[in-house]
Parts: sequence; structure tokens; C-alpha cells
Amino acid sequence: MKRQGIVFPVLVLAALAVLTLVGCKKKEDTPADDGTKHNYVAVAMVGKSFNLFTFPDFKEGRELSFEQAYTMPYGHCLLTRYGDHVYAMSVAFGMGGEQTLHRYAIDKENGHLREDGSITFKGTPNVSNVIFASDQKAYACTNASKGQLIIFNPTTLAEIGEIDLSSYAVGDHDPDAGEGIIRDGKLFLCLNQTKSMMELVDCPAQVAVIDVATDKVEKVITDSRAISLGMIGHTNPILDEKGDIYFYTGPRAALLRTDIKDGFLRIKKGATDFDTEYYFSLQEAAVGGEKGSYTMFFSYAGQGIAYCFLSKPSLIKDKTLTMADPKYFEVNKEFVPYEVNLWEKKGQLLPMPASSGWAANASVVVGDYVYFGEHPTSGAGFYRYNRKTGKGQETPSVTMPVAPYLVLDLQ
Repeated sequence: MKRQGIVFPVLVLAALAVLTLVGCKKKEDTPADDGTKHNYVAVAMVGKSFNLFTFPDFKEGRELSFEQAYTMPYGHCLLTRYGDHVYAMSVAFGMGGEQTLHRYAIDKENGHLREDGSITFKGTPNVSNVIFASDQKAYACTNASKGQLIIFNPTTLAEIGEIDLSSYAVGDHDPDAGEGIIRDGKLFLCLNQTKSMMELVDCPAQVAVIDVATDKVEKVITDSRAISLGMIGHTNPILDEKGDIYFYTGPRAALLRTDIKDGFLRIKKGATDFDTEYYFSLQEAAVGGEKGSYTMFFSYAGQGIAYCFLSKPSLIKDKTLTMADPKYFEVNKEFVPYEVNLWEKKGQLLPMPASSGWAANASVVVGDYVYFGEHPTSGAGFYRYNRKTGKGQETPSVTMPVAPYLVLDLQ
């Protein structure tokens, strides 16, 4: 995602690729099996659609293709894993997409995916996120709808109920549930309070605390130090080994107004309120940030350390270009691989090339290495960072026709 006013690149890319109205399809009926188990799944935007594909590893010199990929219509991609299944969806909120969540079984022998079910949500709820409570219960977050949190069974793929959140909405009838996480029988659910995908209601950070056993909203907690936590499709909460939850604002806070900072807030283990002693911004020069900086998805490595891409607006080369212009993502590379220490409130830019905003989400920790999916001037693919030596690659370990959008570990 790129910073340019308050327009979001996921919307802009609609101008770069004609919307496709077909559902999820497989390019080939049977995946090619070279005998190597596939351990990772990724999504990349190719032409008119998202391509969902698996691959073995990040072996130096590996070249990835999309010949055996599943395809989804253009929208905004939701990709998550629960148990032995991967769930994917082209989110409809503000950008086309569809109302169907697809489920793929992970083959335990070769790691390939096989679609074994789907659920098309009733009406047009614009489901944007899924949070799993158990094999029998999951929550589907809706946006620009009637304010419901849909409850469905991820095994039978049937809707089984809903929670009415409309009374917590500000400015309309939907509080626009965003990212969330379950801990100790409670669902901590961010309320985005959006007017549209591009526009926030100006109100404090809000998180609904919901009892998973009863599906009752216990309370909504607020904190004026930040705005709209857990932006859908652009960031993720972190539950560390201490049992503490960290929520991040995401891009909207930095893009909405220049006087609003980004920020992390924390809910400590055993608590259901924000930690009043914890706030951490990535817009400070001491951590490599600047005014307007923000990040998106995190890969948590443990001991308070997470990896992501940090936006550096000062790296935008041509500010006359808008994101409606295909040249924008080729010319402007302002997202730098980044390491954040949540426990110590520190951060550092990594010695690696800067990427375009569309390829600033995919990262995965593999032992002592972190692989970042990038689209810098040196070619699209995965770039390796050595956590022990502090050295990063200037050229990709693994090359791809286009940069990855998201990646998940299947192991």
C-alpha cells in the first residue's frame, strides 16, 4: 500500500486490472508434483486476478510460477490458515471482490492445496476478515453492512448465527469490525468505524470485548491515544508468549490526516482494558520513522520482535504521480523492510532495497532468516534477511513474475 493523499492502492489497482466476476478456479485440474513437499502458500496479483499457489521453500535461485495456481477475482485478498485448511477470499468491501470464502485442504504428504468447500455469505455483508474460535465456530467480520458479526461453522461451512454490533456504530449503522484475536475465551475485536474503505470516522481507538461462550458483547474499550486500530486487510494483531496482545492502527491513521499518528496499543495478559502505560509510534526519527510513516502486516519472531515494511514518505521520487497511474508503483519505492521490538519500543530499518506499496505485506520468519516479498528496482521475489548477522540481500533469493502480496507458512 502506498501513501498518496488518502487514496488506497488496492482501490487504485482496480484501474490497472479489469475486474473479473468469476469465482475461484484452478488453472490445472491436477497440480504438478515434482516430489518436493510444498511448505508455503502465497498470493500474487496477476492481470485480472489473484493467484493462490504453493511452493516448497526459499532455496537460492528458485523460480516460482503461477501455472498451477487457483485464481480469485480482483478485490482485496483475505488469506488465513486454521488447522489443516487454508481459507481465502477476494474481499468485496469497496473494491469488487465477492461474497464467498473458499476453503482448501492441505495435503499432508505433498503440501498441495485442494479446494474442499466454500461458503457464500447471505446478502452482501462484505466479509473482510475471519477469526477462528474452534472447529465449530468462527466469526466473519462485515463492513458497510447492517453491523452484524456473522457466526459460522468452519467444518460444515454453514452460518449459525450473528452478533448485532450496530449499536456501537458511529455515524452509520455498522461499526466495521476489523482485525481481532481470541485469548482466554474473549474475542478482542477492533471496530474500524469507517465511512468507506478510504475514510475513517474521527474517533478514538475502539475494541469490543466479546465472550466467546455466550457471544455477548461485554464492553467496548476506547483509547484516545490512537485512532481506528486493526485496519481490515492491512495489519494483524500480535499475541506474544507472555499472553499480551498488541494492536496497531494500520495505514488509515497515517493517511487520514497529517496530525494523527500511528501507534501500537497493548492489552496485557489477564486484562480486558488497554495498558495505560504502553503506547508506541513508528513515526519517530529514533526508530527510523518520519511524519506519515506506517506499516502493515507483521511476522512475529518471538521475544517481542516482529518484521514488516515501514513506509518512508521521503523516499517517494515522483510526487506528481497518483496511484491511478500505473507508473506510480514502478517509480516510487518507499517501503523498507523493518524490524520492530515491541517489548522495548524500538525499531530499525533493515539494509535491504525499498519496495513498492503493493508488495509491502508479505514476510515470513524461517529459523534465523526472514524472507520479504518485494518489488524493488532489482526484481520481484523474496529477499532474505539474516537475523544473526544483520545482513540483507540486494537481489532476490527466489524470483517471481510479479511480487507476492501475502505468504503463509504451512508447516
